Amino acid sequence: MKALIIINPKAGKQKRTNTAEFLQRAFRLRGYDCDIIETKEPREAERIACETAGNYQLVVCSGGDGTLNETVNGLINVPERPPIAYLPTGTTNDFAKSLGLSTNLSQAVRDALDGSGQKLDIGKMNGRGFVYVTSFGAISDSSFKTSQEMKNRFGRLAYVMESIKEMPSMKPHRMRVFGGQGEICSGNYIFGAVSNATTLGGILRYSSDDVSLSDGRHEVILVKKPENPAMLRRIFHALITKNYSADGIEMFHASQVRFESEDETAWTLDGERCEPTKTVEITNIPEAVEFIVPKRRDQ
Repeated sequence: MKALIIINPKAGKQKRTNTAEFLQRAFRLRGYDCDIIETKEPREAERIACETAGNYQLVVCSGGDGTLNETVNGLINVPERPPIAYLPTGTTNDFAKSLGLSTNLSQAVRDALDGSGQKLDIGKMNGRGFVYVTSFGAISDSSFKTSQEMKNRFGRLAYVMESIKEMPSMKPHRMRVFGGQGEICSGNYIFGAVSNATTLGGILRYSSDDVSLSDGRHEVILVKKPENPAMLRRIFHALITKNYSADGIEMFHASQVRFESEDETAWTLDGERCEPTKTVEITNIPEAVEFIVPKRRDQ
């Protein structure tokens, strides 16, 4: 068996210098013939996966959410896609938490070697794939305004602190939102997300009973511009306590959704910024990629 191992050596807080050697030894002991590539520039993981992944029985991605996004974008262009084992070594690792993946590299490797495959939905936003979320506004912008020092020191708490600070001054985006049956809602929104995950940015958390990662639908959440400080406090409390039916919050499920904004809005894909645009088309691709997920700890 052959494994392609893609490593982002700059991901997250880990400064492990022997990651490549460690991964090669671990996978070779389980019978894999390994090819290892350490990325040096943006989109390199995507190019590598697209051009070579079809020659392997397993793709291993060691990095953060951005590295995983690139790898998956490459994989979805491969006709016969091998499964992917994600070793989360980034700062927040939101998607890893949805899959129950360990952020301890040694444990993550054991889970990858002993786990089983699960096919999960992937999204496309204006033609580009995303693994777990595309979003705009307050919580999205916090990832770019939070310094690397703060991320390394406080982890996901750094995003929460930045989001709290930014929300009162956020410029709202006037939008109309459409689904397969026509217009769903409209308003002035300071945040919106279309996701396939149980946690987003350290703030939003969904119940695993309400979210399936392979049901052909995304979860859509929109937060309206607060009219006063009291409303801001109520909205933030509702987000923290998972009260997504509260005033100022709209949430629904959709396999297809379109956003039409009066101004150009900056979106992110799995935490990476996209060019501002007025129209966004998002489609769910059911069970598009097979991920290796760990066995339950009680088994």
